[in-house]
Amino acid sequence: MKTKIFVLYCLFVLFNLTGCSNNDGPRTEYVEGTVIFNGEPLSKALVAFHPVNDTGIAATGTTNEQGIFRLTSLRGGTKDAGAVAGEYRVAISRNKDEPSSFREEESADGRISKIPVFESLIPKKYNHPAKSGLTVTVEKKKNQFQFSLEK
Repeated sequence: MKTKIFVLYCLFVLFNLTGCSNNDGPRTEYVEGTVIFNGEPLSKALVAFHPVNDTGIAATGTTNEQGIFRLTSLRGGTKDAGAVAGEYRVAISRNKDEPSSFREEESADGRISKIPVFESLIPKKYNHPAKSGLTVTVEKKKNQFQFSLEK
């Protein structure tokens, strides 16, 4: 019995020493910005920052009615404001609110489901970080960006 308690105690100490706290990991920096499409603020758009080196932490935000977004990232299992300093490729997507059609998809158990298909309101190139042509560098400060998208 004493051996089990000792082992549990050692595991507890080990976890605390190795940093299982949600406060560990890289610091996030405040990031906000604006998305403009054809000269007008773009509301309800999803903005995603993808780390260039593919080893960082992605960050996302959604624009409000004025086209303004604020990023959050998932770090250590908790949502933190902002993004980790570094270089990012940016993807922006905005679909129609209602589906334009439905496609059928068969599940593993043979059931057929109708999956809604939403039409993009902006050129599809902006939906993919490698094709959008949008890149930014998040610095160790309050960051502000503006993205002006064209048809």
